[in-house]
Amino acid sequence: MIKMIPLAILGLSLGACVATQPPSYLAAPADPSVGTRSPGYSSVTAGVRSYDVVEPGDWRELNRRVAPEGDPERGDSDDAARRGR
Repeated sequence: MIKMIPLAILGLSLGACVATQPPSYLAAPADPSVGTRSPGYSSVTAGVRSYDVVEPGDWRELNRRVAPEGDPERGDSDDAARRGR
């Protein structure tokens, strides 16, 4: 009980430092002149892709499809991968 008294005093003293009114930018009403878009309908399944089972592909070809374009002057072409560099 005695340990609670200093904690209560600290809480009350810090509570006295809090502003009584919220800042004006938090309590300001919405601006009615600002235009908004009307909500449009969007299907729940819009953009869903089918992931069917497929045969395994060649991993080198898959890597070539997703790799950035190489600079031929630096030797970053796909031929370097084929040669085993």
